[in-house]
Amino acid sequence: MEDGRTFDAVAAAYDAQRSGYPDELFADLSAIAELDSGARVLEVGCGSGQATAGLASRGFDVTAIDPGPSLIAIARLRFEHSSSVRFAVSTFEDWWAPSDGFRLLAAAQSWHWVRPDIGYGKAAKALGFKGRLAVFGHTPRWSTELLGCLEPAYRRLAPEMWAAPAENWYLSAGPVSNLMTGSGYFADVVHRDYAWTRRYSASSFAAYLGTRSDHLRLPPERRRNLLAAIKASLPREIDADWVTNLYVATARRPVRGD
Repeated sequence: MEDGRTFDAVAAAYDAQRSGYPDELFADLSAIAELDSGARVLEVGCGSGQATAGLASRGFDVTAIDPGPSLIAIARLRFEHSSSVRFAVSTFEDWWAPSDGFRLLAAAQSWHWVRPDIGYGKAAKALGFKGRLAVFGHTPRWSTELLGCLEPAYRRLAPEMWAAPAENWYLSAGPVSNLMTGSGYFADVVHRDYAWTRRYSASSFAAYLGTRSDHLRLPPERRRNLLAAIKASLPREIDADWVTNLYVATARRPVRGD
């Protein structure tokens, strides 16, 4: 899998166009993981700090890592006056994780970039027995009208991209729960979902699409033409529906051979 560094090339646009996470998610996460203010949290793939803000708002002591130096630079500016949030530029695979150092490992829209053969075992080591792994991410639930506006541009300029969104990985019918328990390191997965809507202008919605990894992989001219066609096809304002899925698993007691 790619490691997510692609987003660093569009760090400012990513920060401007990517959505944060529902407040209710962080309240539920605190309750499910039984976390008090001051609990040590490791965030993997923090980007420019969208989910970091929700974790910090609960009073947690947050260490946040991301492989993108430009994204980390934006995040550091956002939290420059906070003594409870610190950042490091690294992939999770390469980062040194202390044993039993954290109560929670949170990965917002990023765990699919982590190698599963490394990630689950390393997460369990960093958490210790009964630490929690929280994986969450947004999935589009766009209306028939919005999809009807988008389809002609994709069919004409990038037909291979007109398919089910990769973010379906986060849906309850997707693999997240089974991957957590199947790793052998985690059990007792708790799932919650949160529906919400964001209003975009035509230009901001096209700009958001331009921060997606599948669009960033297109040759630059082809990407520009596609985004221009999408912008031209949209009404002045769009209400886009989303659902955010949260999965919280508990690190199991180590067994011989772990």
